[in-house]
Amino acid sequence: MRRWVLSRRDSAEMIGKIESSLKVSLDLPKSAQVSCAEPEDGVVFAALDGFEFVRTGESFVPFLGSQTTLGKFPTATVDEGAIKFLLNGADVMRPGIRALDDWGEAGRLVVVKEETKGRPITVGSAAVTSAEAKGMAKGICLKNLHHLGDRYWNLHKSL
Repeated sequence: MRRWVLSRRDSAEMIGKIESSLKVSLDLPKSAQVSCAEPEDGVVFAALDGFEFVRTGESFVPFLGSQTTLGKFPTATVDEGAIKFLLNGADVMRPGIRALDDWGEAGRLVVVKEETKGRPITVGSAAVTSAEAKGMAKGICLKNLHHLGDRYWNLHKSL
């Protein structure tokens, strides 16, 4: 496993990439530094001032274990019957969604929470706009990118 801390200039560059690719503002000071860990080739965990992301290739995904990070993204709430499928990597289908925030365009990252306690269980990429999702009766609304118990979750345990 490899660990390193980015210089301030490289940290600012990575923060900029994260904010622009995920369309979110982290509101970090200019002095914020990014520390990275690579438990496996091609998978890098980036931590910065309470925020944590997983980078695979050039794409970033918020890590489910970081509540601060997840609070920056819109949410969708699913019923209890959908949980077992989502934890096995299934995409989020419209019939399982009980409530959803306005996430705007397709491609936006959305945190999926379970209905009873409101805990985050998966992060997905919107397959349709939020307006289309609200009008749908069936079909895929969110592509599952990261869920509890997946490869990234288990790799993070080794850090």
